[in-house]
Amino acid sequence: MGTLLSSTVLRIGSTLVVTCLRLAALAQNEDDALRSSTNTLGGTARSIGVANAFGALGADGAVISMNPAGLGLFRTSEISLTPGFEVNGVKSLYYGTSASDTRSRFYIGNMLLAINSPSQSGSNWRSSTFGVAYDRTATHHWARQAIGDRVGSSILDDLASQAAGILPDSLYNALPFTSGLAYDTYGINPNDTLGTSYSAALPDGADVRQIHTIDSRGANNTTSFFYSANWMDQVYIGLSLGLVGHRYTRTTTHTETTIDEAIDLKDVTYKEDLTTTGNGIDVKAGVIWRMSDRFRTGVAFHSPQWTQLNDEYVTLVSTNFRTADDQGRTSYSSTSPEGVFNYRVQTPWRTVLSAAYIAGGHGLVSVDYEYVDYGNARLKPSDKLVDPYDFAAENDVIKDRFRAVHSVRVGTEWRNGNWYFRAGWGFVPDPYEKSDPRHGQAQRTYAGGVGYRTDHLGIDLGMNYVQSSTNYYQYDPALVATTNEVRSTVRSLVTVSLRP
Repeated sequence: MGTLLSSTVLRIGSTLVVTCLRLAALAQNEDDALRSSTNTLGGTARSIGVANAFGALGADGAVISMNPAGLGLFRTSEISLTPGFEVNGVKSLYYGTSASDTRSRFYIGNMLLAINSPSQSGSNWRSSTFGVAYDRTATHHWARQAIGDRVGSSILDDLASQAAGILPDSLYNALPFTSGLAYDTYGINPNDTLGTSYSAALPDGADVRQIHTIDSRGANNTTSFFYSANWMDQVYIGLSLGLVGHRYTRTTTHTETTIDEAIDLKDVTYKEDLTTTGNGIDVKAGVIWRMSDRFRTGVAFHSPQWTQLNDEYVTLVSTNFRTADDQGRTSYSSTSPEGVFNYRVQTPWRTVLSAAYIAGGHGLVSVDYEYVDYGNARLKPSDKLVDPYDFAAENDVIKDRFRAVHSVRVGTEWRNGNWYFRAGWGFVPDPYEKSDPRHGQAQRTYAGGVGYRTDHLGIDLGMNYVQSSTNYYQYDPALVATTNEVRSTVRSLVTVSLRP
């Protein structure tokens, strides 16, 4: 039993060392696959008011990201616009020290142009609806900060380990984004004349104060062209083709300051700038069955998103010493070349099951269930590469470390004249395997909203409070403890819809 446990711990640790370290090695890994695969439904003010439990309800721009068959429930043409405002906050805990930061912004969450075309009198196909819809499916706007006092290790220990076996004169060319920069700035130094082993410019166990910040921006969005049809007001079918956009910009800054003034190295900073852009396509198909005037059920299948991504990145290491060198210098800085890499990501299939109870003209209760296996995400070589890397090792890690997720959304809406009142709740488990140290708490959504609607005009307000937690390593897991993050989002949307 002890041997088995040790083997398991060693396998997990080795996997993390190789794959988790964005600071230690710039590479495309499972983080990129997860970021592309994770969607937070944008929706409209009406849909977020019921926590986006809208798959069987339809006649709303939000259903383009749930079940395109719902667009067949439109009785008339509609145009709608949904601006939003969000506040994203992160609280971190690192070596017993808490820190927090927030970021807020305005954005466009959803836009819809739906053109309803009635069929000829007497046809079983009562009408068809086609058009275009834009939906923002994920936000990357986060300001994150972690502070650790008296941490007994350094990122330089990690960079010294990576440099082992490489001669100093070859170090920059071999590791131009990590250890080569640390060597150029005297953050790591050779242990002997052979120069194939290195040590950090810090004594083992030296107390350091670390400040780790991650400033990210961007979003995922999909612009979909759709067609849906209504058969005898009982069955609705829909199909959409989506053009996927991915924008992600991140600046990671890791600064360490020595507490003991007897240590010559005063501070060291590792900074990484990364920009990821790309686009792709996806396909969604669905059906809704009106079982009776009061019950509806629906099912939809979302294809993978096939995206082509481009990474551009650069890193910098700077150091400050207390003692000047022969030239009177105490500060050193080294910058990497500009790195560029093209690759593809294939996200997992998704299945959405929906059901709704319609209480006449008074209100409704709706439930959505969504299944996605994040272990089926795949990194693939770019079509532009002549000698592509196959990502076999990274895809094995994705399959091993991610799991299938069963999500639930529940919402209700009640009417009083032209006024509508809404509430909802959503639950999305963390995609990491429970055995993975990065596994966090599920994402929970608490929703509410109100709307005023007439035959030709609708004005809706919806609000969400979303909370989840996750863990990550700032550098080598063998050297440092996890950083725990609790994320929260307050999101509000206003939708104005016009119908002729």
